[in-house]
Amino acid sequence: MSWIWAALTPHPPVLVPEVGRGREGEAQKTLDGMAELTKRLKDSVPDVLLVLSPHQPYVQNALFLNSAPAVHGSFAPFGASGVSFDLPTSEPARTALGRHLAEAGVPVRTGAQEDLTPDHGTMVPLYFLRRTWGVLPPVILASPIGLTPKGSSGLGAALASFEDGRRWGLLASGDLSHRLIPGAPAGYSPKGREFDEQIVEALSTGRTDGLLVLSPDFLHEAGECGLRSVLALLAFCSERNGSVDLLSYEGPFGVGYSCAFCSLEARAPHPCAALAREVVRRHLNGLPPLEAPPTPADPLWARRAACFVTIKRRDGALRGCIGTLAPAQDSLFSEITANAVSAATQDPRFPPMRSDELEDVVFSVDVLSEPEPVSDMAQLDAAVWGVIVSKGGRRGVLLPDLEGVDDVATQLSVAARKAGIRDLEGVAVERFRVERCS
Repeated sequence: MSWIWAALTPHPPVLVPEVGRGREGEAQKTLDGMAELTKRLKDSVPDVLLVLSPHQPYVQNALFLNSAPAVHGSFAPFGASGVSFDLPTSEPARTALGRHLAEAGVPVRTGAQEDLTPDHGTMVPLYFLRRTWGVLPPVILASPIGLTPKGSSGLGAALASFEDGRRWGLLASGDLSHRLIPGAPAGYSPKGREFDEQIVEALSTGRTDGLLVLSPDFLHEAGECGLRSVLALLAFCSERNGSVDLLSYEGPFGVGYSCAFCSLEARAPHPCAALAREVVRRHLNGLPPLEAPPTPADPLWARRAACFVTIKRRDGALRGCIGTLAPAQDSLFSEITANAVSAATQDPRFPPMRSDELEDVVFSVDVLSEPEPVSDMAQLDAAVWGVIVSKGGRRGVLLPDLEGVDDVATQLSVAARKAGIRDLEGVAVERFRVERCS
């Protein structure tokens, strides 16, 4: 599955000891909530971390998706220039996510904003995660602040259906009302306390009905910051059958802070990936091979299709990959069976797998469409189409949407190199789509 956890965090810089210089103790409940959250996440470092921060750039009527290749910033405006961040992003992950959201009807606008310093909505929670993990994974930064409340809920639902084979974490950052007491940063309004009570109730029950009907005038009076982050989180958790644990709430300094954690119900692996694992498990343990698919009546297994079976270690390192470009068996069931055993035992780049490796590897199956010739390179897209490059009896193949392969020129070059084709002059190119089953 792509998503391994989701969380809501506040983002006051005063929580950072180098900024607070003792005042962070006035938000002890929030510090305790963050401590509980990071304890739960200690062994759950994702491959990619999506941060929804209201302090990323604002784009009207759309989700802003930061396309900068790296981001950097510090707490210098708060007197702590020594606390800084220099974070990588992931272009393939961002492209895959942006394409999925657009197809799901979420309006997305991209832009490169490398300077992270104005965005304490991202830096504060990352400070605590970095302290727990030691290093941070690539981050994808986005701002939901330009969406309507309903649109933010739609964003969460769209995120829930996103799968790309990577392990993702969702960090929804947002403070609550800034108007809880006289002297609060945005002034005082009784609507502030009312707003925070409704947020806490929604986080406790998982229900967003009341939040979606709050009027713009009420929200303005409440001085809210994180409503859209909260709505995205709650819709996401609901769609993923997750349960939300409210870890803390308090309102020091006249601002509402809340920490929450969403534990996700593990999704069953795709039947194709589950079949590949079971086939290899039986083979490596000397058990009789499967004679029929696990659900014989499912029309999935009867179709003829080529496929690749890929085996990776849980750290992302390749362990084996073997496939076919045209169907070699009479059914997809038989195609997966043959290629799974080959990927585990006959990939010349690796020694044959041992049975004790099974618990530390992940299987995926790419089912291929029938290849079609390409007459114009404009017909290719490295994120969508796989390619077959042929010349002088040599043929190289490359699947789509691979880490580090961000454009067509790179894709063709890598495919040619795999086949021992020295240059692309005079090559024949075919393209194919894949159905990726993780």
